[in-house]
Amino acid sequence: MTKLTKQRSTRHMGAGLTMAVVVGLFAYLGHLLDGLTELEPLFLLLGLLLGAVGGFLHVVAVAAPEMLPFGRGGKPDQDSSPDSSESPDSK
Repeated sequence: MTKLTKQRSTRHMGAGLTMAVVVGLFAYLGHLLDGLTELEPLFLLLGLLLGAVGGFLHVVAVAAPEMLPFGRGGKPDQDSSPDSSESPDSK
């Protein structure tokens, strides 16, 4: 396993762990709000939904930032070759 592959896999595992923590944290906060407001499943479901969306966006931002429709276009990895059809002088 090369150093770049290890760095990538570590980054992706971190993104997955972050997603799990975010979903769990938002679900727990939703559960606490449900107890305070007596609106039993409402805030738990909202917390799960917000946590899942936020976690998914984070995973995409780490794994494939070029797929995001807003901000942070990703830099190509070191092992990928630049597109030969587009030279810096043609811009």
